[in-house]
Amino acid sequence: MGYELAKVSTEPDWQAYHALRRRVLWEARGRHDYDATRPEELAVSNHPLLLKLDARPIGTTRLDNLEDGRGIVRLVAIAADLQRQGHGRVLSRLVDDYAQRLGISTLLVNAAPDATGYYEKMGWHACIWDEVELTGVASGAKQMVKTIGRTC
Repeated sequence: MGYELAKVSTEPDWQAYHALRRRVLWEARGRHDYDATRPEELAVSNHPLLLKLDARPIGTTRLDNLEDGRGIVRLVAIAADLQRQGHGRVLSRLVDDYAQRLGISTLLVNAAPDATGYYEKMGWHACIWDEVELTGVASGAKQMVKTIGRTC
């Protein structure tokens, strides 16, 4: 299988990125207020990422580089028909590699309650890193942290 983690830059990739997030993280959870025009999607320090398998978009996340050695992993999604098949593990590994290339050694996430088991299996642990983050779409989330790469 040919995996690729691509920074979203083309119109077809933007469409796939938003469609996956809308379906998996909003509509499947009974929400219908997804906003594809939020300005943080285009912030220079933020990296919208699309996981492709044999050129088919199958997953998304955004990595926000805080530019202090930390990065926030946001809105991880794998296409519903491909969940629980190991693609999330591949996405996690590729995001770790991508983050390391940016100089990030600590990843942060606001994990949805039903996703904490996935994050724990990927080496994350519970740690409150910014209570202000736990509002809006992240309300009810569990904050977690993961150290990647070399620590000394």
